[in-house]
Amino acid sequence: MQPMSRTTEKLTDVTPSATPSEDDIRKWEALPRDEQLRRLRAALTHPDCSTTTPDSMNDILVAARTRVDSNRE
Repeated sequence: MQPMSRTTEKLTDVTPSATPSEDDIRKWEALPRDEQLRRLRAALTHPDCSTTTPDSMNDILVAARTRVDSNRE
């Protein structure tokens, strides 16, 4: 078994996402709870999170899913 710090170092490419891949979900779940919280807080304090938009949550979700689907092609 690897030390926790080495495990976390390998998972630095995972961030909170509205449309995570199966691999992202696996990596996220492997993170310690405090690291998940740290990453969520960092994502929520990003300047983009304070930008207002006329889009609904559904509009944002549809756009995110469309972006993911286009990246899979």
